[in-house]
Amino acid sequence: MLLEACKLVESAVDRHRSEGRLIAALDPDEGSVGVATERVIASAGRSLSVVLSGKGEEETLQLIGHLGRAAARGVQVELLGRIGLVEDRALAEHLEKYAPGVEARLVTAPLQEMVLADGVSGVVWSRNGISVREAVVIHASAVLRNLRTLFSVSWSSSAALSDYRGLSDRSRSALARRILLALNSGRTDEVAARELGMSVRTYRRNVAEITRELGANSRFQAGARAVELGLLAPLTEGSAVGRRRAG
Repeated sequence: MLLEACKLVESAVDRHRSEGRLIAALDPDEGSVGVATERVIASAGRSLSVVLSGKGEEETLQLIGHLGRAAARGVQVELLGRIGLVEDRALAEHLEKYAPGVEARLVTAPLQEMVLADGVSGVVWSRNGISVREAVVIHASAVLRNLRTLFSVSWSSSAALSDYRGLSDRSRSALARRILLALNSGRTDEVAARELGMSVRTYRRNVAEITRELGANSRFQAGARAVELGLLAPLTEGSAVGRRRAG
């Protein structure tokens, strides 16, 4: 009985050690996060799923360089970033120069920064402002599958970086935003034109031009695209459009 008890204890200890190896915490103050992330990127043979917030600029620049080299050796690299990632000129130029093979998309929602490689390893970290607050290295397949699913959902509802770069200053202007807000609020053309201080004809021409530049086929689609590209905040249930949908 004692021997059997010893075997059970040893088995439990082995499981605990195995779980510790599957998910291991990193000390962010020792630069271990950057080292671990570089190793995960270097280990990728097929795919990399990456989420960056744009904070921690120097670290982000280094990561972009590593991602570019991974893409150059044939790894499929999907980078999901906040709109702020490309609003920072230095980051945008670095991405274009050193990672042309990386497929990048943008979202407006807060993101959990991470790098996932081939579904077998990953690094996930969170920040306290610019500095990394905590991070873990993950080899647990179930956790990696869940993270990859979350990434896929965010990816499918995001906008391509090339679409954002293709916007003119006109579509990013304060006037364009007011017109898009008027469209999303459900105002009639007459009311919106009067509030914006222009004729109905001029208002409709602006709507048509903005809709065309956003690559939309309808006013409703233009509003959805504007949200994807960060030109408008997401609709809430209390908005006029939200009430119309609910009805």
